[in-house]
Amino acid sequence: MTRSRPVSSVAVLTLMLGLLVTWGGLGQPPAAADEVPPSAPFAAVQWGTNGCIEVGVRDTQPKPYAAPESFDPAAHAYPEFGYDPASLDFTRTNGTNSCRYNFRDATGTTVVGSAYCVEWAQGQRTGTGYDPEPPSRAHNLGYVQRILENYWPATNEPAVPSANATVANRQRSGTVAMAVHYFTDGIVMPPDYQDKALYDVVRKIVDDVLAAGPAPAAADPTPTIEGPSGGATNQLIGPYTIGANATGPVTVTVENADAFTDAAGTQPFTSGETVAPGGQLWIRAAAKASARLSATGPVTAPTGTLMVGDPAHRVQSMMLTQPLPLQAKSAVTIDIEPGDPPRMTSEVSAQTLTAGDSVTDTLIVSGLTGDATLTTTLYGPLPAVDGACDGVDWTGTPPVDHRYDPVALTGAGRTATPERQMDTPGCYSFGAVLDPATGDDVSFAPGEPHESFQVQPRVVPPVLSVTTQATQSTVPAGADVRDRVTVAGLPPNRTLTAAVTLYGPLSPAADGTCDGLDWATPQPPVAARLAPLVIRSNTTYATEPVRLPAPGCYSFDAEVTHDALTGGEVPVGHGLGLPAETVLVTAAPTPSPTPTPAPSSDAPVEPAPGPHSGTLPDTGTGDHPLGALALAAMCFIGVGVLLVAGLRRRG
Repeated sequence: MTRSRPVSSVAVLTLMLGLLVTWGGLGQPPAAADEVPPSAPFAAVQWGTNGCIEVGVRDTQPKPYAAPESFDPAAHAYPEFGYDPASLDFTRTNGTNSCRYNFRDATGTTVVGSAYCVEWAQGQRTGTGYDPEPPSRAHNLGYVQRILENYWPATNEPAVPSANATVANRQRSGTVAMAVHYFTDGIVMPPDYQDKALYDVVRKIVDDVLAAGPAPAAADPTPTIEGPSGGATNQLIGPYTIGANATGPVTVTVENADAFTDAAGTQPFTSGETVAPGGQLWIRAAAKASARLSATGPVTAPTGTLMVGDPAHRVQSMMLTQPLPLQAKSAVTIDIEPGDPPRMTSEVSAQTLTAGDSVTDTLIVSGLTGDATLTTTLYGPLPAVDGACDGVDWTGTPPVDHRYDPVALTGAGRTATPERQMDTPGCYSFGAVLDPATGDDVSFAPGEPHESFQVQPRVVPPVLSVTTQATQSTVPAGADVRDRVTVAGLPPNRTLTAAVTLYGPLSPAADGTCDGLDWATPQPPVAARLAPLVIRSNTTYATEPVRLPAPGCYSFDAEVTHDALTGGEVPVGHGLGLPAETVLVTAAPTPSPTPTPAPSSDAPVEPAPGPHSGTLPDTGTGDHPLGALALAAMCFIGVGVLLVAGLRRRG
C-alpha cells in the first residue's frame, strides 16, 4: 500500500540480516548470516486481499496525507478528525484500498496466513512469491510489531462500528493497515474522511500503541547457523550449530572447505546431506578461502516476520499477522586466513540510496589473534561530479558526517555499523582504522568504491486521477453517445484498464430531468457493455459509440483496475449516476400537417372546389402569385392608356 517510494529491487537485495550470537569456537567471533536473496521456489505466495477499506481510492473521496520527512510518528499523537493539513505541512498523496493480504503456500493452493504492508504505494501483484528476509528500511517497526501482536487478526481488537462479521473484518483489516502506515510511512487519514467512526478507530489504535511503546522485534525466521565467522588455515573451525530453531531436518551445503561431524575431524560430512535441528559441524581448509555454509529447512516464522517479494517485481514488503510454517534458508561466510597479519575488508550496504533511507557498513577482520579496537567514520557529504561519485576527491580533510563508537574485537570476525538514516543528498564514503593490541594498525581511507555511496533526492510521485464524462448530456432517440476516460498521474510502465458499461434506461424524474435518480438499485438495466479501454499514458480516451433508440435516462460507469498503487487490482467504479456521466434521451418529435390559413375579413372568399369545379384549389399559405401577376398587368395597361391620352392632347 501506499506513498510511492522508489525502493529498487537492488536495494531490497542488499539488506543485511545480523544473526550475531555469543562469541565462541577457537576465540573467533560468531558467524554472521549472509544475504540470501529471494529465489524460487518461494516460501509463500501473496494471493489477494482479506478485507479492505477505501481511503481516497475513488475520485469523489478525500485523499490521505503524507507527513514531511522530518515528522517522527513515534513522537506525535494522531491528528484529530478535521485537522488542517497545511498547518502541519502535510502533503496530499495517493488514495488506496487499505487492506490485509492473504498468503498461500508455495504451490498457491492453500491459504496459510496473512500480512500487512509496511511500505506505502509500492504496488501489489497477486501470485508473487515471498521469502522471510532481514528487516526492511521501514521506520518504527517496533510499534508495528506491537500492532501485529495486539490487533486484528491476532485479537478481536479494534472495536469497529459494524456488527456484521464480513464488514467488521474489512473495517478491522483496513483500519489496522492505516495505523501501520502511520508508523512506517507517516501516512494520515484524510481530515474529512467519509466515515468519522473509522477515522477515530485508526486514531485510537495509534494513540494506544504509542502509550504502550514498541515491542521487541520478531525472532530470526530462518534456520540459525551459530559459530565463528573466521579461522586459520589447516585448523578445525567450529562448532557450527545448525537450525536449532528448525522444526525438521535441515539440508546443509558446504563450499570451499571440508566439513566434519566431530571435533576431531575424523567423520566427514557430505555437502547436501541433512542434519537434525541443532546438529553440529566443523570445517577445515588448507589454504585461504571464503567458506560458505548454507542451510534450508522448515521453521515457524513468528508474528511480525518480514516477508520480501520476488525481486523481479515491484511489490510491497509485508509483516505476518500470525505464526506461519515456512521453508526458509540462510547462509554464513567463514573467512579462512593464514595466521599472520590482520586484514580488514568491508562493503557498504548500498551504493545508491534515496533521502530517508538507511545505510550500514559491514567490516570483516581476518588474521587477528588477539584484542583490537575498530573505529569507523562516515565522511561526507561532498557534491557529485557529473551526477556521480566516481570523480569525487576525498583527499585532504573531507567533512565528517558521523563518528561511530569504537568496537572492541577479540580475534577475527565480522561486525556492522548501526544503521544510519541519510537525509541530505550528496556523496559519502566510509573509512576505518583497526588498532590491534600488538602490531601495526590496519586502515582504509574514504574514497574506496565499495565503501562509497550516493544519496539522491526523494521524488514525490504523482497523484493518480481518473475522471469520466459522457460526450453529450441530452440527445434525441436514435443518436450516438460515447464515454470519455481521462487519466492523470499514471506512473511510467503502469497500466490502467477501464471496463465501461452503459446502464439504463430509467424513467426521468417528475421534472423531466435525470436529476436525483437512484442508480444504486441492486440491478439497474444494462444498455450496453463496451470493449475495455487499456490505458498506458496520461491522456483522454473515448469508447466506441453507442446508439440510444429508447427515451429515458442513461448513465455510464467505468470499472477501473490498475497496477499503479496498492490494492489496484480491486475494480473501482467511476461515474455511475454522476451528472457528468448521465445522458437524457428525448423522444423524437411527431410530424404534424401544415394548417390551411383562414382568409382575412376583407379578402374575397373563394368557393371550395367541388367535384365538378374546373378551378384548381389554392394550395398556398396566404400568397397568391397568379393574382399578383394579373394586378401588375392591369397596372401596366393603365399606364399605357394614360401615356396615349397625353400624346393625343399634345397633338
